[in-house]
Amino acid sequence: MNFRLDGSCLKKFKKRTKEEKRSLILKIVSIVCFAVALFLVGLTYFVTLPQIQSRIVAIEDWFNKIEMFIGSLNKLGAFFTVIALFTVKGIFPLLPLSVLFIGTGLVFPAPLAAFINILGFAILVSIKYVWGKKLGGGGAHKVLVKSEVVYDFMDLGGKGNWWMLVILRFVPFIPINTVSRIYGATSMDYWRFCLFSVLGFLPRIVIWSIIGVNITDPFTVSFMAPIIILLTISGISVLVLRTMLNYIDKNKKKES
Repeated sequence: MNFRLDGSCLKKFKKRTKEEKRSLILKIVSIVCFAVALFLVGLTYFVTLPQIQSRIVAIEDWFNKIEMFIGSLNKLGAFFTVIALFTVKGIFPLLPLSVLFIGTGLVFPAPLAAFINILGFAILVSIKYVWGKKLGGGGAHKVLVKSEVVYDFMDLGGKGNWWMLVILRFVPFIPINTVSRIYGATSMDYWRFCLFSVLGFLPRIVIWSIIGVNITDPFTVSFMAPIIILLTISGISVLVLRTMLNYIDKNKKKES
């Protein structure tokens, strides 16, 4: 019975249009984000119970040793290392950006870590922006300009849609370097591009920095709360993207 039901659902999914499939997937992704956030709320309450806290003392001692080692590192050397890694990532996407943000939070206090991560992120997006200026927006840009609605909506032939840039930075799984190249191929002013890029990504920069600062205390509210907020923001941003893409699809149908 369950197998037939699953098969029926799969057949219905296959019959959907590409736009309907994408909309459904984005909806599921947002629901998963909210569900995991809700689960972590319950887990946070569970790990703060006295009887649970008494059993994780040994683990916390191990994390304290890591924290002491990190505290002994040369801060100036760590700063230049972090900036160098952001620069390298702008050319070769080796490390996940979240790892760099967390690593910075491990070494520096939260306000300084957030500032360094903002600086590093600005360097990262600037490299691909200049790349887009010199070499064009790449394959993604060529695909987008084929649709007159998308072309006009994102203002790819002009200065670029700034609030669209903020949204694209806000959504968690949109490729950072691809967006930078696309906007580099427009006539958007560099400082506007940098400002709106940082503005859209700022919530994640701050949250990942705080997670890094508290990563040696994983069984505390100060560590769990930023993750819950990040998941909630991600879920909301995916819904915003879904709504925006559905709007573009409707305009495409009117265009055709």
